[in-house]
Amino acid sequence: MSKTIAIIGGTGAMGRAVVNALLGDTDNEWLIKILTRNTNSERANNMKESSSGRISFVTGNLEDKESLETLMKGVYGVFSNTNFWSAGEKSVARERSQGLRALEVAEQTGVELFIHSSLDAASNLSNGALPVPHYDAKASVEHEIDWHRSEEFFSQKENGWYTKHVSVLVTEPYIENFQSIFLPEPGKLKDGREGLIFRGPLAGDAIWQMVALDDIGAFARIMFSDAKTWGGRTLRIGSDALKMSEVAAKFEAVTGIPAEYSPLSDEEFMASGQPNAHDVLNNFLFYRLGYAAPRDYDALRKIYPGLHSFESWLRETGWRGKAGDVQKDAISG
Repeated sequence: MSKTIAIIGGTGAMGRAVVNALLGDTDNEWLIKILTRNTNSERANNMKESSSGRISFVTGNLEDKESLETLMKGVYGVFSNTNFWSAGEKSVARERSQGLRALEVAEQTGVELFIHSSLDAASNLSNGALPVPHYDAKASVEHEIDWHRSEEFFSQKENGWYTKHVSVLVTEPYIENFQSIFLPEPGKLKDGREGLIFRGPLAGDAIWQMVALDDIGAFARIMFSDAKTWGGRTLRIGSDALKMSEVAAKFEAVTGIPAEYSPLSDEEFMASGQPNAHDVLNNFLFYRLGYAAPRDYDALRKIYPGLHSFESWLRETGWRGKAGDVQKDAISG
């Protein structure tokens, strides 16, 4: 059986975490095929050079069905993380069509396990009160998968590919976003000390749910390593859930660098210059208003004992408030 996994979004933040987890799987010497528009980009070349020949690239994109067929032909599995931010105008409809196209090709080529990377269905969970387009686009593909898995649809289909071979991994905002789009700013704290100030429109007791990129990679590796168990299942993952004041307090406790959280009003955030500020504000409101689906961290830790907390992530990475190389672009977290 082929030991090749095809990755859609393989040069992005999540995709690289999945690639690294698969390359580090000592029980399965996976080969990796990555779909990319530019096979000679600096990031692609760096990945090839560091993989000992286990990574190859296929030129193409999600609008090109032929390149998807080339990518998926003969592979064992597919990890698909479509990019809302690169989809241009009508991004929700376009990302949905891209996700469904990838599923269609995977079924036609007989992929053993297809993992769709999703996010919470903000419109549904808020009863239509709070759409978050970059969440809802991925969730709409998840809904289609659920429909194909349903008894009503399955009774009309003989092969049941979706019920046996399609998994969904529902993620959350990356912890690593603190290294990029939500980087803390140096300044004077309320107590007069110089330190770092975390900012965002998430005041009071609101809980911010987040996941470490390495944890996403670990769960993808677990799924691919046991397709019989995970085929047809949806897993909602996360690493930690904290108030922003707790984020700052844990950062200070681990690093020794004075830190605090200073909430922004919605108006201040909209005027901050954040790309796609309206969508990102709704993202914060989704957590601030308590619509997000909770995660069962104890159950997740039984599946993956190495699951991070924000504190363990700080200790492991040694992050001390500096900017890091996370997203390919500044708004794709």
